Amino acid sequence: MTTIPSTPTAPAGTRSRRWWALWPGLAAMALLGSSVAVIDATRGLPVFALQSARYAVAVVTIIVFARILGVRLVLPGLRDLGWVLGGAATGLVGFNLATIVGTAHAEPAFLGAAVGCIPLVLALGAPLAAGRRPSPRLIVGAVVVSAGAIAVTGWGRADPLGVLMGVALIAGEAGLTLFGARALPRMGAWSYSAATCAIAALVFGILSALVEHPDPAALASPTALAAILYLGAIATALAFVLWFTGIGRLGADAAGLCAGTAAPTAALIAAGLGAALPSLGAWLGMAAIALGLVIGFAPAFAWGRRRQQSSKT
Repeated sequence: MTTIPSTPTAPAGTRSRRWWALWPGLAAMALLGSSVAVIDATRGLPVFALQSARYAVAVVTIIVFARILGVRLVLPGLRDLGWVLGGAATGLVGFNLATIVGTAHAEPAFLGAAVGCIPLVLALGAPLAAGRRPSPRLIVGAVVVSAGAIAVTGWGRADPLGVLMGVALIAGEAGLTLFGARALPRMGAWSYSAATCAIAALVFGILSALVEHPDPAALASPTALAAILYLGAIATALAFVLWFTGIGRLGADAAGLCAGTAAPTAALIAAGLGAALPSLGAWLGMAAIALGLVIGFAPAFAWGRRRQQSSKT
């Protein structure tokens, strides 16, 4: 089965080409981190109904912009259906359920620290899943990025169930990326994002009808609607398309390093909205994330430049 390459597929060597490979993954995680801006607006809303509405908005957004931009959307074939279902089950439904349960059994910092381990998990798991040896350079970069992300979020307390939910968050996020990497060669970032979001919207809609019996008016206030639109159109649709575009350009193991940008974005936006400024440890963590990205990516691009130069001689 076709797999995603672990290094940039485009020629490397210029600053513009570096950003061609890097910026979608970095931007995607920054957008996911920006969702902290609307958390307060969603408190008190029926959780399953909120998630169903969020993913439904994401599907509509992807379809509309795909038509505007001339992007062809495809339905998953039989070979891809398992990857789509797996991605939706782990990264969307499973991840959100783990977050819901985890918040009652762990401090937010603990759950944030768990998510901060994603770069290291992908640096190890993506090549192993594809039958390759992990890149030592990417592992070192991922260790530094993950350590920096944990320094930004802090390390909270959790009971045993909270610890289990933290592990589930890591597995869910990694699952979405790894399943997606298998489907991208045929479906592309736009179609895979739309398909997984459609399944998540359906699952959460069923859960809401069975468990919550929500009053539609609860989601109809201007504040709730604005939050749903932002979460669906920006923090889900745009972020997912960018994330899977980045995976297609970098490979899942290298793109995982970009996940470190979510924690600094969340911390800085929270500070801009009135929360306390990041601590010295958090600032050092942000510096560590930048260093990890340099470790993970700069040698690869330098190698690409040397290869280009040697080919001219």
